[in-house]
Amino acid sequence: MKGIAYALAGVLAAGCSSMQVRATQAPNANLEQRRTFAFMTPVRPDVPAAQWDQSPAGQQIHTQITQDLIDKGYTPAAPGTQPDFLVAYRTQLRERTEVTNWGYGGDPWAWGWGWGGWAWDGPDVTVRQYTEGTLVVDFVDPRTHTTLWRGSAVGVVQHPENPNPQKVAKAVNKLMDRLPASGMAAGERTRM
Repeated sequence: MKGIAYALAGVLAAGCSSMQVRATQAPNANLEQRRTFAFMTPVRPDVPAAQWDQSPAGQQIHTQITQDLIDKGYTPAAPGTQPDFLVAYRTQLRERTEVTNWGYGGDPWAWGWGWGGWAWDGPDVTVRQYTEGTLVVDFVDPRTHTTLWRGSAVGVVQHPENPNPQKVAKAVNKLMDRLPASGMAAGERTRM
């Protein structure tokens, strides 16, 4: 069970420079008018995906999303009150294979001798196996259960068994940079 938790947490341990980040806001979502948030409670707390939230990297994701939302002017909903939107996130790991054909096919000796005696004797095709991790963050309307905003980050996972907390935080930051600020935050900035 812990192995699954750490493997899933490693999704965000990829270097941020190679990470692909995308975000889409639903038409008429108007996040700028929403102020408060809360995290969705897992429907089944006994499944590994819900339990990994308790791992160090899962806690880092939760903490960093919270901090990024606060930095953008959103506030955690008071206990017992309905938030303006709910936050849900999930991760996924996939084993990938990359095959590169370098285009040097044919007889490796045919073209090399005319260039100072050098001959190509390397492989024509290289194969690289790696782990690709995906983080998806959704903001959900608590009344209609529709998705208001979805952000995703995809990157190569370097050490899924032992992710670096700083890299996890940087990956979440890169994703959350795509989120518009709350109208309250924008209004506070104009008064400064």
